Amino acid sequence: MRIIVLGAGFGGLMAALELERRLRREPEIEVALIDRHPYHLFTPMLFQVVAGEVEPGHIAYPLRWLMRGKKLKFYEREIRHIDLANKKVLLDDAELDYDYLVMGLGSITNFFGVPKAESNAFPVKSLREAMAIKHRIIDAFGQAEAEPRPEVRRRLLSFSVVGGGATGVELVASLHDLFHQVLSRDYPRINPNEVSLFLAEASFSLLAGMDPGMGQITLKKLRVKGVDIHMGCRIVGIDEGGIHTADAAFFPCHTVIWATGIRPNPLTEPLPVLKAKDGRIIVQDTLEAPQWPGVYIVGDIACFLNKATETPLPCKAAVAAQEGRAAAQNILRSLRGLDTLPFHYRYEGDLVALGRNASVARVARRCFDGFPAWFLWRIVHLQKLPGFRNRVSVALDWTFDYLLRRDTMRLE
Repeated sequence: MRIIVLGAGFGGLMAALELERRLRREPEIEVALIDRHPYHLFTPMLFQVVAGEVEPGHIAYPLRWLMRGKKLKFYEREIRHIDLANKKVLLDDAELDYDYLVMGLGSITNFFGVPKAESNAFPVKSLREAMAIKHRIIDAFGQAEAEPRPEVRRRLLSFSVVGGGATGVELVASLHDLFHQVLSRDYPRINPNEVSLFLAEASFSLLAGMDPGMGQITLKKLRVKGVDIHMGCRIVGIDEGGIHTADAAFFPCHTVIWATGIRPNPLTEPLPVLKAKDGRIIVQDTLEAPQWPGVYIVGDIACFLNKATETPLPCKAAVAAQEGRAAAQNILRSLRGLDTLPFHYRYEGDLVALGRNASVARVARRCFDGFPAWFLWRIVHLQKLPGFRNRVSVALDWTFDYLLRRDTMRLE
């Protein structure tokens, strides 16, 4: 018997580890984890890679380290097709049969059809993309320092972030600190007042989907920092010169970072399953795909209706991790001839970083900010980061950044 887990994100990895732990003494059952990357990426800290607060390798945990001493098999392969009817997964060089399947394939950036956005804006979903943004910023400061024309300097030093969710907010706050506390010292011939930072959000509130109080605190904090925030700002085009909005406004900008919108992995598109309007697979309360018993959907590709709010659960790491463990436990119950159980999401709170010594948090129905929230953000993320070596490395990165200086090198 074989159980296959597709994707080593938060949902897939939690499912695979739970299955391995509980089936370790049952050699007749194989648990296989498949991902095209040899590492698990801790995406909640990608924005810190962009801002040079942590080294890229310190938030990527090698999956082969995780396999040592475990029954779990890891296949570093490209997934080509999923055949639900015949219970097969087609890889780039192999074909695997399965008895149970957990799909945690994750998501890709959604540009919502905005003209030229894909070619002119920088997404921030992977280590490669995070490093590309960091290099773009450093190059812009280097060019601006040597540029005698004021209008060209201003354009080089103009940066925009599209999206006022957690990713966009954390990124823009961290970039502000990078510009004014780090790069202003590295490039002394650049006046900090020449640097502009623009945040565009299509709705009329920040951190939509979280407690409104968090959004209000965030708005106030970012405005105090001097971030130019435009809400109700719908982007209709992005070219090499800047951003075009629905109200015919144009914002000149050298670097546009796209931090809003995701859509399910394209591998899910041809699957004969029921889908929501956003493309996510609608699942039963047990996380199984309707009409496909034994096929579990978790993470960003799953549309699970939260009965308490009558809305789908958000695409968050915490949600994916809980779904992954629940899917694994239901597979174990099926193997033992027991009824599967409905999934119940446990809200654990929200934490959003807002730069040096600043964060906003909602814990136990209470919103608060400042240093306590900042300290809590770091403790929680350090605790959730997989691997002792990674935790120590990130803690050292934070210490050097806080007490000495952060990394602003551009490595080829």
